[in-house]
Amino acid sequence: MRAIVIYATCEGQTERIAKRCADVMRRAGVATDTYDVTRNDVAELAVESFDAVMLGSSLHYAEHDPRIAWCIREHRQQLASIPTAFFSVSLGIISEHAKDRAEAEWLADEFLHDQSFNPTRRACFAGALRYSKYGWLKKRLMRWIAEKSGSKTVTTQDYEYTDWNAVNAFATDFTALLIGNTTERLQSTLAS
Repeated sequence: MRAIVIYATCEGQTERIAKRCADVMRRAGVATDTYDVTRNDVAELAVESFDAVMLGSSLHYAEHDPRIAWCIREHRQQLASIPTAFFSVSLGIISEHAKDRAEAEWLADEFLHDQSFNPTRRACFAGALRYSKYGWLKKRLMRWIAEKSGSKTVTTQDYEYTDWNAVNAFATDFTALLIGNTTERLQSTLAS
């Protein structure tokens, strides 16, 4: 069983989540690679080499990364035939306003719907405010968004909101599905 976690990251939190998922899967015995589409050519990605695929994208300005959308469209047939997972990373998921949380969930669902992609597992995780990595304009914009949603607004500090227990649980659940599928395939092969 070989798996890959394909992700798109801006300031690094989606990468941290992707690598945590891959680590959980590896520790459970599933050989897992990671692939950052923001640093590597998506056209070189050989999805057909893997038995399972997890995809993750940050959500910025109500949009998921178009390179993740491209991966889904380009490998639609392969993804439909293997176990898949998708996670979205945004600050909206931890807003003190229910409307913002619902919108973050809806945007993830809408992205998947637009790609005609129905992953086996799906999750939304909170990201981080990396004020130290933002330029002047983005820092002001993110401060305004944070203030509106009830998050931290001191721009001289960074804030991490990711629920690592939820990330571990998501990766563990997906891994259990993979190991179960492998066990079923082995039992089927032995029975023939």
